[in-house]
Amino acid sequence: MSLVRAVFLATTMLTTSATLAKADVNVVTSIKPVHSLVAAVMQGVGTPDLLVEGAASPHTYALKPSQAGQLQNADLVFWMSHDLEAFLEKSIESIASGATSVPLMESHGLIKLNFREGGAFDSHDHDDHGHGDHAFEWAGVFDLPAGTYKWSFAKVDGDYADPAMKMVILESDDIEASEELAEELLESKDSRAKSHNDALVVSNKAYTLGFDETKEATVFMVDIEKDGKFAFFTEHMPLEFEANEHFFKDGSGNDVEPIAQEPDMGHHDDHADHGGHDDHDDHADSEEHDDHDDHGHGGVDPHVWLDPVNAKALVHIIEEALAEADPANAATYGSNAEAVMSRLDDLVAEIDAELEPVKDRRYVVFHDAYQYFEKRFGVSAVGSITVSPEVLPGAERVSALQEKVRGLNATCVFSEPQFEPKLVATITENSNAGTGVLDPLGAAINDGPNLYFTLIRNMAKSLKDCLMKSG
Repeated sequence: MSLVRAVFLATTMLTTSATLAKADVNVVTSIKPVHSLVAAVMQGVGTPDLLVEGAASPHTYALKPSQAGQLQNADLVFWMSHDLEAFLEKSIESIASGATSVPLMESHGLIKLNFREGGAFDSHDHDDHGHGDHAFEWAGVFDLPAGTYKWSFAKVDGDYADPAMKMVILESDDIEASEELAEELLESKDSRAKSHNDALVVSNKAYTLGFDETKEATVFMVDIEKDGKFAFFTEHMPLEFEANEHFFKDGSGNDVEPIAQEPDMGHHDDHADHGGHDDHDDHADSEEHDDHDDHGHGGVDPHVWLDPVNAKALVHIIEEALAEADPANAATYGSNAEAVMSRLDDLVAEIDAELEPVKDRRYVVFHDAYQYFEKRFGVSAVGSITVSPEVLPGAERVSALQEKVRGLNATCVFSEPQFEPKLVATITENSNAGTGVLDPLGAAINDGPNLYFTLIRNMAKSLKDCLMKSG
């Protein structure tokens, strides 16, 4: 074979390969974190378009004429929800009517949290849970040898009793003696978010357990380091999540029963009888508990991407939508998604370790957008001062905000890139609080598949730098 012919064939093969790899879909994304995750799944195939660029806010954004053209030509539009990108909903219906709309807030497996009120986050009485005088519905003491156990939450009649639930695990042989601490931990907004297959340990922080809608049962590994007696306090009755087998098992699959419990559920040899929720009238009116809108103060917080475990759920739905729209490249989307999820797992471990020294230090945010990050990594935001970047506060408002910052006794106050530094300095005047910047959208970060990871790392660095300096 001549050199010329060999070069021609090699060039032809490369051209053909590139043609096969090119995406057959036009993809539009709303905000930078969404764009980053979509770009990561599309690597080697294509590049999505981004609508809300730079430091622009999705709450107040208006489409440019050129972007209307992008929507008109779109096959797929990835966005979060009406609550975050209200500008986009009607545009998708009118301009991108031929596109497949993918509202990512509807992704299976997301841990969703209600908006909190401004001010001190831990000031609420939690009466909305319907637990009477207690933050927990059930408590049980187990006599456990050291080892790893499995606590399962199953769907009953096709649904989880709730999309999430709080739990506290304490080393104790006395429910009554531990009750006050358990109440305090369950009522605190400072909890650790956990999802399917995550490990739970004895801790002086509550866990918020998110249940995976894609699975018939969500399982948590309970790691017990030494023999002893341990008290578990749960926000809801374990029976509400028990279908065909016992909720708590040892490493060999044997049922583990409590040695004491309140209220007494007895022994559960016949788990098939637990189908349905007839004994739990407090949940009967919640119509599948759709996002707990009735529990919140304005619906579900849409900033779900700030928990990297939620980002994994977003990547899953992104990969599915791309593969369905462009089956020729489905294998590439699948392998890319798997790689991104692995990186997200590594990111969680990295950030958790980095923030360990500052998890007990209090801080305040201008804009309450960070509770998903807080719960995943156990950091201690104590309130927000509800400043809008679009409205400059007057003298009376500034004075009230200064008083609120002092009253919350925070180590640091965090603003966002769009706030004037002078305003931040004025609001923290005459307080002992340091100042920092948190950027939930990655405004100053270069767009692309690595933006999401840089965004989360930057948030952790900003928190640690300010809290270590001021603590």
